Amino acid sequence: MKFRIPFIPLVLSCSPALAQVSPCGINHHLEESFENHPEWRAIYEKDQLNFKSHYEEFAASWSPDDRSTYVIPVVVHIIHDGGLENISDEQVYDAIKQLNEDFSATNEDVVEAVSPFNAIIGEMDIEFRLAGKDYLGNCTEGITRTFSDLTYGGDGDAVADLVEMEQGSWPQNRYLNIFVMADLGGPAGYTNYPDTWYPVDGMYGGIYMLHDYMGSIGTSEGYHEHTLSHEAGHWLNLMHTWGSTNSPGDPDNCFIDDDVMDTPNTMGWSFCNLSGASCGSPIDNVQNFMEYAYCGCMFTDGQVIRSQAALNSSVAGRNNLWTPANLLNTGTNGILCAADFESDNNLICTGSQIQFSDESYHQETSRVWTFEGGSPGVSTDENPLVTYNTPGSFNVTLQAFNGAESISETKWDYISVFDASGNDLPYMQGFESLGSLFDANSFAVNNANGGETWEISMAYAHLSTRSAWLKNFGNDDGSIDDLISETIDLSTVPVTEDLVMSFDYSYNKRYAANDEHLKVFISDDCGESWTLRLSLDSDDMTETILSGPYFPMFDDWWRTEILTNINSPYYVENFMYKFEFTNGNGNNLFLDNINIYPASMSDVVESESRMHFRVYPNPAELHISLEGISSVNYSISDMTGRMVLSGTYVGDISIADLAPGIYQIQVTETDGALVGVRQFVRK
Repeated sequence: MKFRIPFIPLVLSCSPALAQVSPCGINHHLEESFENHPEWRAIYEKDQLNFKSHYEEFAASWSPDDRSTYVIPVVVHIIHDGGLENISDEQVYDAIKQLNEDFSATNEDVVEAVSPFNAIIGEMDIEFRLAGKDYLGNCTEGITRTFSDLTYGGDGDAVADLVEMEQGSWPQNRYLNIFVMADLGGPAGYTNYPDTWYPVDGMYGGIYMLHDYMGSIGTSEGYHEHTLSHEAGHWLNLMHTWGSTNSPGDPDNCFIDDDVMDTPNTMGWSFCNLSGASCGSPIDNVQNFMEYAYCGCMFTDGQVIRSQAALNSSVAGRNNLWTPANLLNTGTNGILCAADFESDNNLICTGSQIQFSDESYHQETSRVWTFEGGSPGVSTDENPLVTYNTPGSFNVTLQAFNGAESISETKWDYISVFDASGNDLPYMQGFESLGSLFDANSFAVNNANGGETWEISMAYAHLSTRSAWLKNFGNDDGSIDDLISETIDLSTVPVTEDLVMSFDYSYNKRYAANDEHLKVFISDDCGESWTLRLSLDSDDMTETILSGPYFPMFDDWWRTEILTNINSPYYVENFMYKFEFTNGNGNNLFLDNINIYPASMSDVVESESRMHFRVYPNPAELHISLEGISSVNYSISDMTGRMVLSGTYVGDISIADLAPGIYQIQVTETDGALVGVRQFVRK
């Protein structure tokens, strides 16, 4: 029997129903499961019969004075194909916030509940928290992202299998799994009632949601903000107010019950008639979250009891979720699991500012920042604004606190600050004067995926001894690595004069199907914005496909690119350039001899470039050659400084008469000016 509620006629405005999708697909999904697995129907019916007995016993002894909050660990799995369905963390937070407000009766629209239902508004005493630890005990933000076309209406079981394969297992007796997708084949969301046909250590008993029904921001909107609460109600064994069908408004629903004492019998509503009455009821609870009317704002006290009964049932492991042991294991008991932060930029010029944001999770109460090289050097603000006035690479440390507990995170060389006044022209970068690593006095490296990235090669170069090497062989497919230059002063170049940029590169594909790209960008505002000036794909750059790691063994494996499309708006004192490479499971890339100069300085650059020569082969046995240079004199000395050979270079130099060992060759212009010194090995 249901409680009868006195009739009070009302005519109020209400939110319009949205008809583009079905609000809920639980029963359709349930019947589909039974069609695919007929044996499950008997299991389901037995589960519900056992739950009915448990529910009646629980309700008989339940008292609001005995209430304690049930905390439920949640993980949101975003299944996406790179589209709008890849919702932001902020939208996830908003959805969880709205879910908790609905379950605690603190939602803004709860005050709109009409009489007599405003007297039986139910506070669930259930709190949903994003998990702080994964199934292995590692820190997590409680959000995973999986790239897959299963987002377009993929079967729920297949989606759960995919997530478990790529993200690991998140068992339903330890976590409430929420899967966010682009298409569910019709409904805005669906889930299963608690059942035993799925194993408790699997992920199949979760909630499936359309991305634009998660919360009220991002891709969603206010009319959709309670949909997750509706599905969470089903997950806690609440039926629709008219019972377990997907057809509101059907007169036959008057003969179905939702097994909740204080919700009137109803045919169900798909639009918001606040005075609606059916099945002999003086007024229906149209504003119940378990209705289809899109003006839901409440649960009832009776639904609270049924939901809490579900959380105290062993079916589907619901009674394990909120236990102290599980909250500890899932990091949902208020622990501070990880300190983390982000910034709106990590590459600036002197005098510029960076906005930082604290992203620590989950239960942080205060923090202390330390900004090496920044002003202020220390801050306790959540989102501090920091100025950097000195060039260099600087560390940032955040220490997060949760009462007596603290945890810290340091990002080394996180901030690169370049001098606002750049290097003079002509600019010639052959990497010869750099150390073994890049720093903010020369270059910044952006390595978003944390894998292999740019470094200095001291074994392979073009007409010199060093180059920039992107260790791309075996790097993550799809990763992007940037090599960003120091500032260069182009402000002295007349606007009428052409500017030339040239560089050497060496690359070959690993496989014929590789799709990789090298792009050159330039900036006139110290890296705040970038303009594309050259794009080369792997077909453009490849002559020979090499399945093993690629290294430029010969001079003719290098190519030269010349850019003449840097125009006068970029003639500024803080000009920068950037090489961006997109990985496609391919091979290594080498850069060398980057030159930028006005056309009038061509002779100077060509003269300077003579210093970039190399000895080949090295080690050598019978002869050596000087690559990249001609019409010079040379002298060869052993390691004691004794000259053993000299002459004018006109071709190969015979070293057959030299004893095995290490030698030094000095090269000079015909007028005696020093060009350079190199070492080689006589085998």
